[in-house]
Amino acid sequence: MDFTTRKRVSGRHGENYVTGTYLVGYSTYLEEFVNFTNNLRMTNFAHLVFLLIFSFLLFANALTDTILQGQSLTTSTSITSSGNKFELGFFTPGQENSTKNSYLGVWYKRVLKKTVVWVANRDNPFTDSTAVLTIAADGNLVIVVGRVSYMLSNISSSGNTSATLLDSGNLVLNDRRSGDILWQSFDYPTDTLLPEMKIGYNKRNGKAWSLLAWKSKEDPGPGVFSFELDPQGTNQFFILKEFQMSKQKKGFQKYWTTGTWNGQVFTLVPEMAMNYFYSNIYVSNENESYYTCSMKNPLVTARLVMDISGQLQVLTTRDEGEWDVLWAQPWAQCDVYAYCGAFGTCNQRATLFCQCFPGFQPNSVGSWNAGNMSGGCVRKGPLQCGNDIVANGQKDQFQRISQVTLPDNSIVLSQVRSAGDCQSACFSNCSCSAYTYDSSNGCSIWREELLNVKQLKDDDANGRDFFLKLAASEFLSEGKGNGIVKAIYTADPRIKRWKWIIVALALSMALLPALSFFYCLWRRKSQNKGDDLVLFDLGTSIGAANCNLNEAGKSHTGKKKEADLPLFSFASMLIALSSTQAWDLWKSGRGEGIKDPVLQDISSTNMLLRYVNIALLCVQESAADRPTMTDIVSMLSNELVLLASPKQPAFSTSGSVPDQNSSKRLEIYSINDVTVSILEAR
Repeated sequence: MDFTTRKRVSGRHGENYVTGTYLVGYSTYLEEFVNFTNNLRMTNFAHLVFLLIFSFLLFANALTDTILQGQSLTTSTSITSSGNKFELGFFTPGQENSTKNSYLGVWYKRVLKKTVVWVANRDNPFTDSTAVLTIAADGNLVIVVGRVSYMLSNISSSGNTSATLLDSGNLVLNDRRSGDILWQSFDYPTDTLLPEMKIGYNKRNGKAWSLLAWKSKEDPGPGVFSFELDPQGTNQFFILKEFQMSKQKKGFQKYWTTGTWNGQVFTLVPEMAMNYFYSNIYVSNENESYYTCSMKNPLVTARLVMDISGQLQVLTTRDEGEWDVLWAQPWAQCDVYAYCGAFGTCNQRATLFCQCFPGFQPNSVGSWNAGNMSGGCVRKGPLQCGNDIVANGQKDQFQRISQVTLPDNSIVLSQVRSAGDCQSACFSNCSCSAYTYDSSNGCSIWREELLNVKQLKDDDANGRDFFLKLAASEFLSEGKGNGIVKAIYTADPRIKRWKWIIVALALSMALLPALSFFYCLWRRKSQNKGDDLVLFDLGTSIGAANCNLNEAGKSHTGKKKEADLPLFSFASMLIALSSTQAWDLWKSGRGEGIKDPVLQDISSTNMLLRYVNIALLCVQESAADRPTMTDIVSMLSNELVLLASPKQPAFSTSGSVPDQNSSKRLEIYSINDVTVSILEAR
């Protein structure tokens, strides 16, 4: 008998690993043995015994779902899990003859198109067809190519180990004495998450389980997109995109986020709750934080993949044929995390998705024009904060950004109780870039960069407002077109309606005194002619003080009309008639109660109160306290103009002496002004 054994010797650290024994020409040897026994005229029993012995030797090296020490997996053989679900072997990706690179991997056994779920040597492909997978003498799992060994595991054991491919797709290295798992492929995922596999973070040893996309469809090497748990403990996952920081250094930027775990799903992936195939599981304790899933329907095959496109995809199949996409994120460009970079806003409905905030410009115009906006935007001019030199007498100010998603990483100031205090807190902090305040969520500020802001539709109930700190230079020379004229948002249509109401009141206030004057002249002329004219009831209410009519006028019935409403404008009459308690509501801090119910909900209470404030200023008894038309236009078009607090209007009190020390009409918010009065009734 001419049995041949061949040994492969590795060169790793000078150690020699025996890869196994190969039995060659079993059928030939068996035939020779049968002839030999016939020649010796052995009994049938002896013949059967020797036949069984050689049959055992023939299949001793045959592999099922397990590799034992002394056995090897070659490029032409494979093992299959016990349930025939997965297969482990060597493969060459891509079209036939498109590449010579060979990899060790695990793929679905019964899916028609080979779908690889795990790759052992994605960083180190090889072209040598003599590669084998075996268990070394020290019990470790190794790939041997020529005289080079690639260690898959690095464990210390007695050497008595075996490797088994489970029906879950997990390749495990077991201690044959204790049955303990010493190493498993699930701890080293590639681009695919299978049911029962974890992605997250092991707090005990610092090991992270993450997904890393393939480089291309035909290259399983590491790509540029990865999916991993936020190490800061926010209970959310990020898709990270690799970028080249320099010739020798690479970095990663956040590409998309799942949102935080709410107990059932991740908040930005509501699709997770709308499937009937698997259960979502998120665990976070002192030892580890991870996400996994379990199948509800054993007839369905599912996997989660970090695709080369940058999408996170969940795919399913029932008939082991084509894969169907159950859901994928991000769907839209603006769903990509911080797609427009710092100080940029993303608008999915616009031709150009990204736009810099007012007062900002692209950090790299070349990259921006080439379609790479990840570098974001930078200020056109520096802030004055911390600088004693004031630009042309101006100081830094705030610009309202409306109907957007708020930037990430806000800082809540729980001790701040009002919008004015919130603004002051941001004023006094040179690193503060923006703030927001509302009665429900209180005060929040942002330091340094503003990220992940998306422009929403006007009717989107999720839209929020915040105030962006801008350099004083951005508010200079507006008439020359060099400064900021308007923000990058469209106001709430209900707010627009309030603006028109205020404009109408202001115009009435300006025009009706003139009309009253001409009416007086006309009336006197009519009396001189003795004409009996039909008069409007409103005429007696708008007569000027110097139009001293003893008889306000008579109708065609001859009845006298009373002129006892001392109102000086149509604006004051509207407010007086709409609610005699308007001033009381304002004074008690319930100014929003003046709103006409037909306006329904108005998203910004601050804006509503601002317009009520303007209306009350228009009906101040003293002319010195009433704004001019120019003032009103400025108040309505520029929200940075600080409004004076209104005094008790004329319609709610008897005549009073004009105040010679009435307050100034217009002021601008400034960074270092510590005495700022906002919307407070006196």
